[in-house]
Amino acid sequence: MNELKVIEYRNIRVLTTLQIAEAYEADTKAISKNFSRNRERYVEGKHFICLEGDEKREFINRHQIDDGSKNAGKIYLWTEKGAFLHAKSLNTDKAWEVYDRLVDTYFSKKPLTQLEILQQSVEVLNRHEKEIKLIDDRMDKLEYDIPLYGSEADELSGHVKRKGVKVLGGKQSEAYKDREIRSKVYRDIYDQIRREFNLYDGSGRAMSYKALKRKYLADAHELIDCYQAPTYLAELIESANAQMNLGVA
Repeated sequence: MNELKVIEYRNIRVLTTLQIAEAYEADTKAISKNFSRNRERYVEGKHFICLEGDEKREFINRHQIDDGSKNAGKIYLWTEKGAFLHAKSLNTDKAWEVYDRLVDTYFSKKPLTQLEILQQSVEVLNRHEKEIKLIDDRMDKLEYDIPLYGSEADELSGHVKRKGVKVLGGKQSEAYKDREIRSKVYRDIYDQIRREFNLYDGSGRAMSYKALKRKYLADAHELIDCYQAPTYLAELIESANAQMNLGVA
């Protein structure tokens, strides 16, 4: 048996299917068949560990495993007890001889050196940092994918009012004093927000601006800053304010 590359999963020494096959002088198909035929005897977590998805890819990359597992949907890692069951299934002198050696050497851990302890600590910290970052990213996405907070809705409404006053020519303008014109300007700004961010329910009815998702808040403020009254409203405003300039009551 050639010296095996040490592979650990969460501080547990394990063997890949290829490692067991080569050590027992069998092929991977025989190992897989033995597992399938005796599946009820194998307990996940006790005899084997099954990795898939991102966890599988990260494990393969970290240990630089190049046995064709990258293209497989799952990868099986075998513990000391799992290696015993495979030796029992094969039941050859070679398998039992190698299993004894695995127990005495591979699965028998020597006390860790300070460097090994440090390396393991760094690996654990890195793994935890990745997990924490993943959780933070998910929380950020969740937080910004919900409707506005009350204070944010008030801030947006205040921005609409200030913009409306400016478009109307100020609070002393005739256009601002005209309730109908003033309402049309505010309604048009809110309508533009609804159209831009699709604030409509399943029946196509307009929803409140408060339903705007938080991730669009900055864009909504920018839209308000850039708002210009449509031609018909601009003409109404201009006409009303012209009367004030002419002194017409």
